[in-house]
Amino acid sequence: MNTEDLPQLWRRFGAYIVDLYFIFMLYYLISLILPENLNSNYKIFLFIVVMLYDPLCTSLLGFTFGAFLFKIRVKDISDGSSKLNFLKAFFRYVVKLLLGWLSFLTIHSNEKKQAIHDFVANSVVVRKN
Repeated sequence: MNTEDLPQLWRRFGAYIVDLYFIFMLYYLISLILPENLNSNYKIFLFIVVMLYDPLCTSLLGFTFGAFLFKIRVKDISDGSSKLNFLKAFFRYVVKLLLGWLSFLTIHSNEKKQAIHDFVANSVVVRKN
């Protein structure tokens, strides 16, 4: 994997911001459609479904909406060509949520430009060819 295959920080951070906005808008739009007196258990279920957006997209497609727009893909570091499985994508997302932008601080300190959440999932982000 060449360093020119690895995206710049601004691309990764841009995709992150787009995905945050997308998740909030998705939740907001769905909450507008649903009645206000909806059972709280259903609202919790809806929140969980919306929160699974990132790990599902990452494991099934290899990218989220933000990553698609910024032309980057998430790959398993072991071969650089396969997508992450759901469990790895889920833990990657949990760490990314917990740390926020701080997770990106390690990108310039390693050769594969991995963020902290990439280390956790054993993943690498590459530019789409």
